[in-house]
Amino acid sequence: MNREWKASVDKLYCALDLSRHVVGVTLLKDERDFERADAPSVKSSVNYCQMLASATRGHSLKACRNDFRCKSGPRVLGIDGSDPKNSHGENWARLGLYKDGDLSREIREELLYLPEAHYGVAVSPIEKLEDFPDTVLFIVNPYQAMRILQGYAYFYGSPKSLRMIGNQALCQECTARPFGTKDLNVSLLCIGTRHRTGWKDEEMAVGLPKEQFTSVVEGLMQTLNPMESDANKRIIEKKLQEKGIPFSVRYGYNYYMDC
Repeated sequence: MNREWKASVDKLYCALDLSRHVVGVTLLKDERDFERADAPSVKSSVNYCQMLASATRGHSLKACRNDFRCKSGPRVLGIDGSDPKNSHGENWARLGLYKDGDLSREIREELLYLPEAHYGVAVSPIEKLEDFPDTVLFIVNPYQAMRILQGYAYFYGSPKSLRMIGNQALCQECTARPFGTKDLNVSLLCIGTRHRTGWKDEEMAVGLPKEQFTSVVEGLMQTLNPMESDANKRIIEKKLQEKGIPFSVRYGYNYYMDC
């Protein structure tokens, strides 16, 4: 196992009190990669967001082009390059998602669809992976999203390519966009994935490219003392001690008390 990856995963689960597993997404280039991926194939047609929901509950899965029920996932991820009904936003205009065809086309052109040809995709809880996946995806509440952004900002400042539209949330906003831009993105999820997977109303998503994962986790650790309450620090400190991770927790202090 990659030691840097394992150390970052351990720190992340200590720093955030998550109710779901964090998910690693690996894009598979060809049939050989697909066969070698350490995850069972889906048993029936599935939506990409349903695969992710299963991974947040602890399961690993992989799927290829013909396994997807919702076609947005494979099209966004470069698994199926065809888009006969919406390549210019025409289906969104038909459904009344936006005010007219011109705006629908503009939105479609601005979204990041991966141009690379991929054979399939594998998803897994990050603690089951041996090395960095292509994208790391979090399903979190607003507080946890805030902490991830604070960890990001510690090293990177403001996100440089933050974009969301409440559509194609997990495939486009939180997988393809972080992969393509090599930068964090945040999503408020979309109505499709909320209906299909049953996310809670208060849940949202964050996607991170593998290039930023270690730094963001380290940023979470470095901002722990100035940001977290003493009550949260006690919980985090106990987890760190159980994992044997050295860290000096400072009680009775955070930045808003010292403004």
